[in-house]
Amino acid sequence: MTATSNDEIVSAGPWRLALRGPELADVTFRGTLVLRAVRFVVRDHDWRTADDTVLTRTVDGAGGRIRIESSARYDGVEVVRTVLEATLDDDTLRVAAVRTATRAFRRNRIGLVVLHPPTLAGQPLTVRHPSGGSTATAFPFWIAPHQPAVDVAGLDWAAGPVALALDLTGDVFETEDQRNWTDASFKTYSTPLAEPFPVAITPGTTARQGLTLRATAVGPAGGPGRRPGGAASPAPDLAVLDGPAPGAVVTPPPTLQLLAGSAPVAARPDDADLLRGLPILVEPTLGAPDVGAVLASARRDAGGAPLDVRFATDDPVLLRAAIDAVLEGGPVARVGAFDPVSHVTTPALQRALREAVAAVGALEVVAGTRAHFTELNRSIAVFSGWDGPLTCSVTPQMHDRSPEQVTESIRMQRWVVTSASRLAAGRALHVGPVTLRPRFNAVATATNRDVADATVERGYGPETVPDATDPAQHTPTAERWFADAVRALTVPGVASITLAEAWGPRGFVAADGTGNAPPEGGRRGVPVRAR
Repeated sequence: MTATSNDEIVSAGPWRLALRGPELADVTFRGTLVLRAVRFVVRDHDWRTADDTVLTRTVDGAGGRIRIESSARYDGVEVVRTVLEATLDDDTLRVAAVRTATRAFRRNRIGLVVLHPPTLAGQPLTVRHPSGGSTATAFPFWIAPHQPAVDVAGLDWAAGPVALALDLTGDVFETEDQRNWTDASFKTYSTPLAEPFPVAITPGTTARQGLTLRATAVGPAGGPGRRPGGAASPAPDLAVLDGPAPGAVVTPPPTLQLLAGSAPVAARPDDADLLRGLPILVEPTLGAPDVGAVLASARRDAGGAPLDVRFATDDPVLLRAAIDAVLEGGPVARVGAFDPVSHVTTPALQRALREAVAAVGALEVVAGTRAHFTELNRSIAVFSGWDGPLTCSVTPQMHDRSPEQVTESIRMQRWVVTSASRLAAGRALHVGPVTLRPRFNAVATATNRDVADATVERGYGPETVPDATDPAQHTPTAERWFADAVRALTVPGVASITLAEAWGPRGFVAADGTGNAPPEGGRRGVPVRAR
C-alpha cells in the first residue's frame, strides 16, 4: 500500500503498533508500551537528520508482517534507500533493515534506532556486551550527560508487567539520554561515538542490521521497576516533572523576553507595538563586521526595553571592550559570552565577565551555554567557580521534525529545567531562547560562513541557517506550544525565559503585522543599567 500522512495501526496477537511514516511507533505488548519507536536513521557530517520519504509500505496484519521502503534525502536529494521488514510472532518482534547508498555523502551515523519511553527513568537495566559479559545499571533518573550504556549487543529490562530482552545485530550499539534535547525518549543506536566520523559513503554501499525483541508477561509480581534478576528501583513521584503545571505559582515569576529579529529588514512589520515592553535578547558575534548593525536592530526591536546581550567570542579582551560599548548604547538587563566553537562560557570568559562587574558595578552577568542543555550538562564542572546565573537554550527539533516530537517535547522541558536547576545548585537560571527549530547548528563539523556585510539588510545569524524556519511558526498550534512551554519552564529558580524572535518568519509578528501574541505571564521588565 502507499504511505499516507496518518498513522496505520497494526495488531498481531499480543502486539500493537502504529506505522508513522517510515517508523514503527508506540509498540505495545498486551497493552503495555514497550518501545516508543524503531526506525532507520541517516545523519550527515553536520549531524543533520535526513528527511525520510516512504516509497512503499505493505502490511499483512494477519501474518504479522510489515515491509517499508523509504528514501533518505538532504535538500531533496536522495542519499540512501532503505528496506525495513518487521514480523510480529507470539512473544517476538523482529526487524531487519537493509540500506543502500544511492549517492556519495559523508555520514556521522547511520543505522537502526530504538527509542525507549521516558517513563523508564530510574528503572533497572542489564547491558549485554559483544564479549558475552554484562553490566547491571539503570535507565538514568536525572538526565544523564553521557551514554548510560555503551558497547551494547543486547539489553534486558522491564516495562511494568512485561520483561523485555532486546538483541541487536549488524553493529555495536550504545544508549543515550535524549531528554538532553527535550526528546521524550532514551535512544539505543548504532555507530558508537567512539568510532571516527565523518565517514565517506560511496554509491552502492550496502549494510544490514537487525533486532529481536522478546517480551514475557511476568504479571503483577514483576511490577513496575522490577525485572527477573534485577533489584527494585525507587518509585519517585514523576507528576511534578511530567509536563506543564497550569496551577503552579512561582514567586517571583520569570521575566519573559524575546529574541531579536534576524530576518531581512524587508520582513520587519511596520508596527510591532504588540511587543513593546518585552526585553530583547541579542547574540552578536564579536569581530564580525555586522556587530553594530545587529545591536542597533535589537535596540529598535526593544523599543526602549532593555537588551540581554550574549556575545559569541573567544577573546576576553574584546569582550571587555564590547561590554563597555553596549552599556553606552542604552538600557541593558544583563550580558553574557560564549565561545563560538564550544558554545560554552570558558573560564577565561567567566573571568572577563567578573571583571566587568567589578569595573561597572551593578551589572548582571550570565554564563553557561547558548546551545542545548546537553552542553551545560556535560560541562557543568567548568562552572564550579562561577557563582552567577547559568543559562541554556531549548529547541525540540534536534533529531526529529514530526508534530508528535514537538508536542511531546513540552513534557521533557520540565525535566530539562528541573535538571538544570539541580545542576545550578541555588544559582539562578535564564532559559532560552526557546525556538521551534535550532537557530544554529551546535554540532556542525563544517566551518561557519564568514560574514562580509556590515548591515543587517539581508538578515543575519539564524536567517542564514538552513531549516531554521518552521513553517508552523505563525499558526495557532505554535501559539499554544509557546504558552505551554512557558508553563513547563516556570519553576523556582528560573529568572527569565526567552522565546522566539520578535518578528519575521521565526518570530511572533509576521511582515504583514499578523501572527501570534507572545504568551502572557511573567514580568515585563527587569532592573536595568545604562550609562
